Amino acid sequence: MKRHSPAVRPMPTFSSCQTRMPTARSAPPLVLTLCLGLSLGVTWPTGARAGDEGGHHSPFEGQPLLTLMHNMQYYGHKLGLAIDAGNRDLQGFYIHEVEEVIEAVSKIESYDGIAIPTLLSSTLKPAFEALEAAIEIGDQDKISARYDNLLEGCNGCHQGANRPYIVIERNHDNPYPQSFAVKP
Repeated sequence: MKRHSPAVRPMPTFSSCQTRMPTARSAPPLVLTLCLGLSLGVTWPTGARAGDEGGHHSPFEGQPLLTLMHNMQYYGHKLGLAIDAGNRDLQGFYIHEVEEVIEAVSKIESYDGIAIPTLLSSTLKPAFEALEAAIEIGDQDKISARYDNLLEGCNGCHQGANRPYIVIERNHDNPYPQSFAVKP
């Protein structure tokens, strides 16, 4: 029988009905990893954190500004599509997500020397609060106009942050595999 060095092992051959099962040599590392993980108290993330005791925790908290802006565009666009469809349930859902992002952004004290909370208070927050109030009332014409004002608030914030080249526009196209239509 020809011996192979450990670095050059021949590939085992299997028939079409065979599968490769763990061997005695490969199982201990897996078992060791599982035991170590369990003994250290590793758990799957659930959104709750130790000490929350059922309290609310924003998934956006502590994220960098760029990631928060991505989330703002994502949820803001979905909010716009829910507004276009007249879907009050989705409007309520997405306005809450946008609010969570705004709250997380407002916790960033400074970015590139710009006082983020001050800028948000003068540009985006008033427009957001007006939109939120219109959604609570349910006046679809006001909701649509207030949404446009929210986007203007986004652009005002970008201008105030010396980023006038970042321009947010209303987009009525739905790139998501999601229906925004009202469900009976």
